[in-house]
Amino acid sequence: MSTVETVRAGRRPSSFLLHVDGELKEFWRSPITLAFIVLMPVMFYVGFGVAFRSQADVVRVVGEHQITQANLSFGGILGFALMSVAFANVAIGLALRRHHGLFKRFRTTPVSPATVMGAYLVNTLLTAVIVLVVVTAIGLLGMGVTLDPARLPQLLAALLLGFVCMAPLGAAASLLPPNADATVPMINGIFFPAAFLAGGFIILPLGDTVGAVVDLLPGRPLTILIQGALAESGPVWDWPSVWLLLAWSLLGTVVALRWFRWASEREPRGFGASRRKGSEDEG
Repeated sequence: MSTVETVRAGRRPSSFLLHVDGELKEFWRSPITLAFIVLMPVMFYVGFGVAFRSQADVVRVVGEHQITQANLSFGGILGFALMSVAFANVAIGLALRRHHGLFKRFRTTPVSPATVMGAYLVNTLLTAVIVLVVVTAIGLLGMGVTLDPARLPQLLAALLLGFVCMAPLGAAASLLPPNADATVPMINGIFFPAAFLAGGFIILPLGDTVGAVVDLLPGRPLTILIQGALAESGPVWDWPSVWLLLAWSLLGTVVALRWFRWASEREPRGFGASRRKGSEDEG
């Protein structure tokens, strides 16, 4: 039953459901957000998928796994899409809301912080599910992707673990931009290198030092878990990657809880100027 039907039935929807409904409407009505968060992973997948379509059945050796090119590209876009929605989207969204004063306004209402953040994260999770389902449909119907039913639970567990890791890291990264104008370039400057260095799309010939650093970044263990669930052979589950993702999740949660701010140290653009102008007019 929708929120409107609930009201018509005489039952007042909870504040949390109202906020979830508002978050969903705001997200899906924003063309820029849809283009960047939803359509970009799909376009990347179509580009990489078409480029390697003729080699879809070729078996690649990646670490301890043997995996078809189709599943390799599919695993790469799953990790990319998850990082796009759960990390970049969360970091940019929270930073912009903070610098534009939206969170500050929520703090003047009786709505609890848990409701505000909970509704935002529920919308993020639903968005991630929708994007991953769309990408999976494209892979199965047109890109030669094959899923082993026996490894499907591991794939779902890897994606859920990736969300649990990336969302807190996105909240922590939202603290980095000093103002609204710097938000998108700063977050994308972190997101894109991390996504491509993870090795989901193309196996880059990294040196020992750079490779050792990349192996410690959250994108790499997520890629390893996804590739293991999509591989023809090799270990299905990599516990060191699991512990590494959980460690990043804990770090992101601690940083976000410890230093999270509802309002920017600087007022939103135009707010201070308008207030000063109003004071001068009164004078």
